[in-house]
Amino acid sequence: MSSAELATGSTAGAWLQLARISNTPTVVSNTVAGAVLASTAAEAGTVAVVAVAMALFYTAGMILNDVFDYEVDARERPERPLPSGQVSRGAALGAAVALFVLGEALLVVEGWRPAAAGLGLIALIVLYDAWHKGNLFSPVLMGGCRFLVYVVAALAVAGVVGLEVWTAAAVLLLYIVGLTQVAKAEGSGLLSAWPMAAVLAAIGYWVGWIDSVWMVLLLIAFAAWIWRALWLVRGAHRIGQGVVSLIAGVALFDALAVASAGGGVAPVAVCLACFLVTIGLQTKIAGT
Repeated sequence: MSSAELATGSTAGAWLQLARISNTPTVVSNTVAGAVLASTAAEAGTVAVVAVAMALFYTAGMILNDVFDYEVDARERPERPLPSGQVSRGAALGAAVALFVLGEALLVVEGWRPAAAGLGLIALIVLYDAWHKGNLFSPVLMGGCRFLVYVVAALAVAGVVGLEVWTAAAVLLLYIVGLTQVAKAEGSGLLSAWPMAAVLAAIGYWVGWIDSVWMVLLLIAFAAWIWRALWLVRGAHRIGQGVVSLIAGVALFDALAVASAGGGVAPVAVCLACFLVTIGLQTKIAGT
């Protein structure tokens, strides 16, 4: 079943498309990576709560994005859930607000530090959604959202954000900036070299952390996946498919982050599972 068939087949399908649910597992892997980088002894329960909160924030942001883009989508993508009438703007806005509130409530349970960082993340998500069209710095805002997921997770499990978290989050931000700029080229057809260089920088960063055979294997897998995605963009001119592949690659980045911290098999496996689930969901629901 294609994403279009899923969306038109039911109201539930329209909501799933609106929420771009296929990319949600990468937010879960972000949470795991941020937590393990902060503390390899992070409690699974705490990480799970924060992962749910981050998934709720992500879903709210995706829904709110379509609320703000309603007029543009009505002209350019009238088949989207809001302009097609499958979901009302009021219902979408209400759902986004409710998801933000619920996610923040979960962070409050984990303490004031992650809760405060969560409020900052909500503000950044809303800013991006409201001001990404025609904004030269919108890729930085998008990358900042992923950056803050690492920060929120670290604060929840350790109460502080160490250097390892800051640096890995910064490299992830750069990766997302490049990815987002590549996605922008999908509409314009124009693509310069620097966004791809920004994506490739993530490979160079993790080379310096190699300390085991497992790290080597993960890095090879990440590099091969990124190379394939960039070939889709540059060689095959299938920018949309390349972009969703890069999004799925975020989970491989997170697996490398976990391995670099000595996080053990279980959290690496979770990140790899998020990667596979993302790929699977992207075949059903459009990721962009």
